[in-house]
Amino acid sequence: MTGIDQEKIFAKISDITESIQRLRSIGQMNLEEFLKNQDARDIASFRLIVCTEAAIDICLHLSAKLLKKVPEDYASCFGLLASHNMIEKELSGKLAQMARFRNLLVHRYWEIDYVRLYNIIAGDDLNDLEEFIRSIKRIIEQTV
Repeated sequence: MTGIDQEKIFAKISDITESIQRLRSIGQMNLEEFLKNQDARDIASFRLIVCTEAAIDICLHLSAKLLKKVPEDYASCFGLLASHNMIEKELSGKLAQMARFRNLLVHRYWEIDYVRLYNIIAGDDLNDLEEFIRSIKRIIEQTV
């Protein structure tokens, strides 16, 4: 037994999946509508925080249980998984950027670039979270 808490990981995956669905729905708006709609901006900000927090929690859990290591910060956690071939290096870079954007949303919310937020939810960035989920499921299958 690896000590991986599968229930915890799958609960986090569920949080990510649910948030991606909400974000994609909001991403169907055009940019002008999004920028005028305070509720949409607030929901998008919150749901992106939820997605990123859940991915970070999964990363920290796997780092502790499988690698017996603690990353220096949230963004470097994904690099740690990549350095052990658990996720692709390119994906780790994208997730690290998302973790840094999460820090902006949480700690410097008054500086949020809502055009950038829109581009994240309306573009391909959410696919990176889905790729992360697939990678995590493979890791679990290999360690059980």
